[in-house]
Amino acid sequence: MKTSNDSPDAFDLERDLPTTPEDVAALQRLRGVPRLDGEGYLRFLASFEPLSPARLRSRRGPGGEEPFSLL
Repeated sequence: MKTSNDSPDAFDLERDLPTTPEDVAALQRLRGVPRLDGEGYLRFLASFEPLSPARLRSRRGPGGEEPFSLL
C-alpha cells in the first residue's frame, strides 16, 4: 500500500518550511494572544468605513491592469 509519505514530493517541514529564530520568537509572542470568535471578527470588519461602489469599480488589479468590467 502506498502512502503519501512514500511520495518523493512529500512535505517536509524542516526542508519545505524553514523558520528563522525571529519567526519562532514571533510565534511564541502570539501564543498568549486571545483569538477572535466569529462575532468579534464581524465587529472588526464593521469598524472599517465601507467603500463606495464607485471606489470599488475604480480599483485596479494587482498587476496594475484596468478594472474589471462586464460591459
